[in-house]
Amino acid sequence: MTPLTSASRMMHGVQDTVFAPVSSQSTTATIAFSFQLMTRAEPPEIVIATIKSLLAVKQAVDEILIIDNNHTDKSLYQPLAAFCESLDAALNVRFYHIDEIAGYKAGALNLALAWMDRRCSHIVVVDSDYEALPHAREAMVQAINDYPEHTLLQFPQFYRSAHLEDIHSELNHYFNHHLYQPRNRIRALSTGTYAVIRRRDLQQLGGWSGASITEDAQMGVLMHQHDMRSAFIPTVIATGLLPATLCDLLAQRQRWVYGNMQIFCRYLAAPLLRRLHPTYAASMATTKHSKAEQRRYQRAHLSQLSAWVNGTGILILLQLITVMVMAFALMVGHDSTWALPILAVIYAGYGVFLLRRLWAYLHDQAPLTQQMQRGYRHSIPKRLRTWLMHLNFWEVGALCWLPVLWGRQKPFVCTPKIAPDATQSALKHANSRALPKLLLMLNALTALLVSPLSAAYSPILFACALTVFGLKLIAARLALANYSAASEAEYLHSLPEPSAPFPLLNTEYVKPLNSQKMPFIETTDRVQDKQTINF
Repeated sequence: MTPLTSASRMMHGVQDTVFAPVSSQSTTATIAFSFQLMTRAEPPEIVIATIKSLLAVKQAVDEILIIDNNHTDKSLYQPLAAFCESLDAALNVRFYHIDEIAGYKAGALNLALAWMDRRCSHIVVVDSDYEALPHAREAMVQAINDYPEHTLLQFPQFYRSAHLEDIHSELNHYFNHHLYQPRNRIRALSTGTYAVIRRRDLQQLGGWSGASITEDAQMGVLMHQHDMRSAFIPTVIATGLLPATLCDLLAQRQRWVYGNMQIFCRYLAAPLLRRLHPTYAASMATTKHSKAEQRRYQRAHLSQLSAWVNGTGILILLQLITVMVMAFALMVGHDSTWALPILAVIYAGYGVFLLRRLWAYLHDQAPLTQQMQRGYRHSIPKRLRTWLMHLNFWEVGALCWLPVLWGRQKPFVCTPKIAPDATQSALKHANSRALPKLLLMLNALTALLVSPLSAAYSPILFACALTVFGLKLIAARLALANYSAASEAEYLHSLPEPSAPFPLLNTEYVKPLNSQKMPFIETTDRVQDKQTINF
């Protein structure tokens, strides 16, 4: 299949392939992968290294499809186009650039679904910085053979940014511990990269939905609601790059929290909508699951969707209001001891949150890390450092999803994979400004208001406020230490290296760059407003 170069052929492909189910069953002999990279203003050297790693593992029946979208910087996409054009056509690597497309990443994925080779039985979603390991294809084929009836097989995310060990450990806690649990492993939602999806099943769903900025998790929920099965395969088959700065890391976490809570809130709202609007109930997906199995899926979904969220947002807002009123009362000489029971309840809630997260991180055995690093020992100090790193995102998980409740939409923000050109002091200053400081300042003020110097002195609350302040301060120092240690040399060392040489170019197939501009295509009309619903 050659790249589509005319608007009529591209639109024809959308109409004929995205929503047309494929009836043929995939067998071991007919497994063919479409490796799909959706890129947006990524450093070309990183994307090219990812493509080379895929060329090292793909077979002749597989294809690599790259869709660079939603930007107009020719210096970023023309090197990619030139590289792909220079490859032997027999390698089946196709590149497209589109200036603008609706539907966030889901819109680009729907184009890939339309334009992919019809002979490919499975889609493999690949992030632009995730380098395939030599055993990647073999592991995916083995997983398909082990789970022949499954629509989605999700492989873990893993990182090769060695100088960011604590951040790596905190991010991988989701795969090492949370998704590793049996109830979640057999009901896994997609986490994006290296999700292996049976093509015909995705087509039966109508493609990817753009109703959430975390289209991967939403697709997983919709699959389950149509009686399609999934599993988490705890085998590392690729490694990616961590966000280059603390600012980018926080922006990434905010996107995950916000998108997952968009889905989560629709989950909670669906039963009420069914009661209020009979026509809404008639449009819902039907399932053959028993009531008990439906409840197990619901628990697994809610567990995964809320993994980056905590329930302390109301407590933080209550503390903010209480402290402000308390400070005013003390300034004008009024009694403020009425606030002490409220603060006691707030700190009791904080204590539950901190202890629950501490328990989870202490029980994280890091099986994926042990799989990748022979002799690795996930010691208690390392687990405590990971827990402290997680506390940097306390406010993010508590507060940044609240605009979902009044329907505010946020744009899809890609996470840069290369550090900006700045001095170490400038980066440190930027990282310091990016760190959430609300709880740090709030508890410093609380400690002052209940200190021995105050008329509202409470030794227990004073100790609680100092404890939270101290934990947040240590966590901030840990985060800054991770990123300040990331020198330019260490960063360059973590850039992708292909796991094996990619096939030599055949000069017979070397072609000049075709610079024809790809027109804007709207393909998400039928899936952009697809809603996540409850069983």
